[in-house]
Amino acid sequence: MKVRYLVGAIQLAIFSGFSGQAAAFSAEQTDSKIEKIIVTGQKIDRTIQETATSVVVVTKKQMEEQNIETFYNVIERSANVSGSLEEGGFSIRGIDAFNVSGGGNSYLASVYVDGAALPRRMIQEGGFSTWDVSQVELLRGPQSTLQGRNALAGAVVMKTERPAYEPEAKLRLTVGEQGKQGIAFAGGDELVSNEVAFRFSAEKASEDGTNYNITRQEDSYPQENETYRLKFLYEPESLPGFSAQLGYTYSETFQGSPATSTISTETIKNRYDIDDVATELTTENHLYNLELEYEINDYWYLNAVTSYTLSNYSYQWDGDGTAEPIGKLNGDRDDDTLSQEVRFVYQDDSISAVVGAYFSDLQVDDQSSGERSSSLKQLGVPKLLVAPAEFGGLGLPESYASHILSFYEGFDPAVLNVQGESDNIVSNVALFADATVRLTEQWDLIAGLRFDRERQEVEGHTNVVVSNKDKLPTPSELNVDPTTKQILTGLNAQLFAMAAAASQQEPLAKETFNAFLPKLGVSYHWNDDITTSFIVQKGYRSGGVGTNTAKSTRYTYDPEYTWNYEASFRSVWLDGSLSANANVFYLDWKDQQVNVQLGTNRFDSETKNAGSSTVKGFDTELFYQFNDELRISAGVGYAKTEFEEFVVTLPTATFDLSGRSFAGAPTWTGNLGLTYQNAEGWFSNINVNHSSDSNTINNPWTGNVPETDKRFDAQTPAVTLVNARAGYQWDNYQVHLTATNLLDKEFLTYPDTGYDSQTYGKERQVSLQLQAQF
Repeated sequence: MKVRYLVGAIQLAIFSGFSGQAAAFSAEQTDSKIEKIIVTGQKIDRTIQETATSVVVVTKKQMEEQNIETFYNVIERSANVSGSLEEGGFSIRGIDAFNVSGGGNSYLASVYVDGAALPRRMIQEGGFSTWDVSQVELLRGPQSTLQGRNALAGAVVMKTERPAYEPEAKLRLTVGEQGKQGIAFAGGDELVSNEVAFRFSAEKASEDGTNYNITRQEDSYPQENETYRLKFLYEPESLPGFSAQLGYTYSETFQGSPATSTISTETIKNRYDIDDVATELTTENHLYNLELEYEINDYWYLNAVTSYTLSNYSYQWDGDGTAEPIGKLNGDRDDDTLSQEVRFVYQDDSISAVVGAYFSDLQVDDQSSGERSSSLKQLGVPKLLVAPAEFGGLGLPESYASHILSFYEGFDPAVLNVQGESDNIVSNVALFADATVRLTEQWDLIAGLRFDRERQEVEGHTNVVVSNKDKLPTPSELNVDPTTKQILTGLNAQLFAMAAAASQQEPLAKETFNAFLPKLGVSYHWNDDITTSFIVQKGYRSGGVGTNTAKSTRYTYDPEYTWNYEASFRSVWLDGSLSANANVFYLDWKDQQVNVQLGTNRFDSETKNAGSSTVKGFDTELFYQFNDELRISAGVGYAKTEFEEFVVTLPTATFDLSGRSFAGAPTWTGNLGLTYQNAEGWFSNINVNHSSDSNTINNPWTGNVPETDKRFDAQTPAVTLVNARAGYQWDNYQVHLTATNLLDKEFLTYPDTGYDSQTYGKERQVSLQLQAQF
């Protein structure tokens, strides 16, 4: 079945004429051939045509041509990749970068900048600016053999500009609609002739957004970002072949809430928010990098990358999501990460191989405090009242249960004061090897293996208090029958018991996980311009340690594993002016980590390996250098995600989610781009990007609405967006206009699922940029 699917799909991909890899372009070329782009994210430098893995490569010139300013701009323009800042994440081939099945603590995709893995909140709360970034590589599909943990879905590798021995400086000024403004600078020179050079870059950008809070009378989705980077390059003449790069990056992001209220037609129409407490999401990040390279001889070279990241994430939220001053939540999280990778690379005419070792140590201190509201429905009280006794309920008739709930109208929602802290340590060591061996003029053997060991240490504490207990009914003071008094007394006690159960000291727990991650494949070179490959690779997501707060017990869960079967097609046509490539894949996913509810107490849950899924599809893209002035690119991505086994069991109901697609996983994505540049200095670019509809949440029955409500199982709608850029360049100067969402398409990135809020994508935004380069 798998083989038949792969054969059929690769025929479709080949004859469609598209490619599964982005064929990157640089306007610095002078003829009508596509540029040879080097992929570095797989530890060995290879061209796109030599790389069997599905990879999107975006060069510095492409970023300028398409007005790509952030990491999320890259995501929006890539086939089989989706996400936005408003959504707070991204997915690769339908697999969310952070979680799919609801359980577990580790991630499914990573973003690396100069070898340093970015913390989750740095990605979610503003991503990473592409100013002074030389190249972005988006690797689709499992990268576990080479990247290890947090790479089951794929990985993103970003490289910043390298210091040079020639003086250089560039400046960019931006002003636009919705209060957008920015200034950016980059430049450098040599400090010691042909031995030491430096480069410094800085960017500051902000905008007001289009959402407005009618309670506080202010903009509710402002954004501010700052990034500063200093790099030094050392290449001693006394040691030919050796180089050292030392870099430091500081970034700071701030943003409000992208969500708006749906309580009335007015708030929906005008993108109004009503929270009385402003959402404030802030990150502050320090990234230190040291990269050493040494060409030992004509065949061997050594590469060592050391990185240290200090990241702080803090937040303030409205604890009740209303205009009333009921609750406010605050949190503060510190992530300290030290990593070291050393690898030896061997290359000759028949073998290219890498052997390496990796170590990382992550320490997390996460604190939260404040008051939040939880309705009795969210706490499971209505279901508790009507559930049969054998399922832990009271078995009351619906009408009598409604009568009991009427005594809690002044109390509902419950206001919970929550104080918590957790400390996590994750240590990871790995050995890995990857090689491509030329067996004959036509056949190559591809093989890889990684041994990965991860150790986790977790401890913490949580204290939950019912703040509005004075609004609970007092049975002794009510003129009701004895049975009702007894039920009210018991229900009051149950509410306090739930708070007490959630207030626990979590003792130190330790667990170690081992994984062997093989890869095996072959490539066949039909001629100098056409290559096909087939690779089987194992991916994984590490297991973990958790606490059942209701029972005060620790538990462990095992890793998730995938087997990915992938065929690729690489080709160059029309004397080098056209590239058409394709990747077809089938991913079999076992032992998915699922959050399982064990009792009526909402805190009585554990993560178990109880799910399985499949993902199948293809990545395609085409690049055509039509002539010296016009370039065309196009891409289509198809990813069919499906839970094969996903049963959620609650005390009062069982939900079989098997057959559903993943939340936030559009089946179809596509892009089309045209770039024009003539010898007189005029240039323009237009790109169109499409994403099909998708499920918003995995389990619609756990939402806040009944099945009869139109918001039940709300779908994130399909959207097609058009972006454009046009301008003029003379001497060392450039001026241009850019427009994102050119047609001013109104679209939702997260619809209302029953909580009276939804998130829109950005409105049309026109900006003017001036740039000078010397």
